[in-house]
Amino acid sequence: MDQISALVRELAEVNKQIWALPDDAFAEKYELQTRRDALRKQAEEYAVDADKERTTADLLAELSGLRMQLGQIEGQKIDLVSQSGGGPGEAANMTNLGGVSLNARMMEASGAGRLQSRIGVIKGVLVDRGVDVPAAD
Repeated sequence: MDQISALVRELAEVNKQIWALPDDAFAEKYELQTRRDALRKQAEEYAVDADKERTTADLLAELSGLRMQLGQIEGQKIDLVSQSGGGPGEAANMTNLGGVSLNARMMEASGAGRLQSRIGVIKGVLVDRGVDVPAAD
C-alpha cells in the first residue's frame, strides 16, 4: 500500500503544479501532463489488481455510480436538433458550426474517457468472475 500512497501523493502534487502554472507555460504544462498520464497509467494497473480483491457487490455499486456520472455528463451535451430550431436542414448547419466538436471537447474535458475506461475495467473483472453485468440504464 505504500507504493499506492506514494503514487497518489505524487499524482496530487503534479495536478497541483499544473494548476499553479500560468496559462502561457506550455512547455512546463506539457511536461507535467506527460508525467500525470504516466502516473495515471500506473494507477490503473494497481486498480485492476486491487479490483480482483474487491467483492462483486462493491464492484457493481461502483459500476452503477460511474454509469450515473457518465449519464450526467452526456446529459449536458448540446442537443444539435433543438439548438438549430428542430428542422433537419438546420441541424446540419449546427454541425457545421461546431456543435459536434463542442460536444467532443466537453466530453474529453469532463473526464468521460476515464469514466468509460474504468467502467470497462470493472466489467472485465465481473465477466472474468462469471457475473452477468447489468445493462446500463
